[in-house]
Amino acid sequence: MSTAVTFFGQHVLNRVSFLRCSKEFIKKSLNHDSTVFITFIEGEALISPENGDLVQLSNSVKSYKNILSAIVPLYTTLLNTTRSRSDESGINVTFLGLLEGTDSAFNFEWSNISYKGTPYFGLDIRVTESTLFKKVDFEPIFSYPKVTRDHIFKQTNEDASLYSQGKMYLDWLAKYKFCPGCGSPLFPVEAGTKLQCSNENRNVYCNVRDARINNVCFPRTDPTVIIALTNSDYSKCCLARSKKRYGDFVLYSTIAGFMEPSETIEEACIREIWEETGISCKNIDIVRSQPWPYPCSLMIGCLGIVQFNSKNEVINLNHDDELLDAQWFDTTEIIQALDKYAGGYRVPFKNDINLPGSTTIAFQLIDHVCEDYKNLRKTSSSHL
Repeated sequence: MSTAVTFFGQHVLNRVSFLRCSKEFIKKSLNHDSTVFITFIEGEALISPENGDLVQLSNSVKSYKNILSAIVPLYTTLLNTTRSRSDESGINVTFLGLLEGTDSAFNFEWSNISYKGTPYFGLDIRVTESTLFKKVDFEPIFSYPKVTRDHIFKQTNEDASLYSQGKMYLDWLAKYKFCPGCGSPLFPVEAGTKLQCSNENRNVYCNVRDARINNVCFPRTDPTVIIALTNSDYSKCCLARSKKRYGDFVLYSTIAGFMEPSETIEEACIREIWEETGISCKNIDIVRSQPWPYPCSLMIGCLGIVQFNSKNEVINLNHDDELLDAQWFDTTEIIQALDKYAGGYRVPFKNDINLPGSTTIAFQLIDHVCEDYKNLRKTSSSHL
């Protein structure tokens, strides 16, 4: 099975998750001269007007250094307190990891092991007139344009993966403000990778604060199944057009949907396939996955093999009413389109139909069907 890296899923940083609990480590990494902050405003990253890249605040740029010198020392004093909440401070901060193999002088000793690299954080600016930090503290970047999907898909996978990691954590910190156990405000701990209940009244039971094991809230990831449907000899591939619009072009893609509680991945695929297309598919293989930061999904890519019998493969769109169309296409036609594909966020197919571009797991799953088709025929011809 292939272990190809998906877009948004590149291993860029050593997350050193065990060091997040060390306040000393977080303080040192926040304040180090080499530290980099992937910067967002109201949940979306910024584009540098100079080079079109993601804005990464560091002391190496004078105007950025002025921003960091104004906010980082003060924010450091707020760590693990309710005052660090964005509603009070005006920012959310989360530790992303260490970029190893750089010339950064940062190092931290832990259990007689030295951890080195450039510290990376995600920073989301949510200032108001009543927060500790103000809009003026973030000039000139407050006027920078925000990233769009078209823009992020043109970035390197390294930058897109940093963006994805930061966006998922910061989106969670912005949305989950109150304890689900007692309604008290939550505040970030372990450098914004966990949330803790602020209720100090021990006369009031809180099933989050007082739980014997999980007494903090952890970031959420929504598992989503995405399936390329084919037949037993891979000569057909079912692709569908959603009623949702994706730009001003016609897009056919794979079947996808959120998993539900107490479902296996395989059963979620079987259900989604039937609900959306009416196709009966019982043979599911897990292929690969992709983080999807819109806002916090994990796309679990699968291959569904349908046993054609003039019944299983019949398309019926009347169950869920989510799709505009679904069709079985010849794999050979798809192979021809992929062979001509020169990059970009969509693959011209035939007539006015487009397929997803290579930054998506849908593309990888469709390509997987095509490769299985070619490999099966190579094997068959070698036995002749």
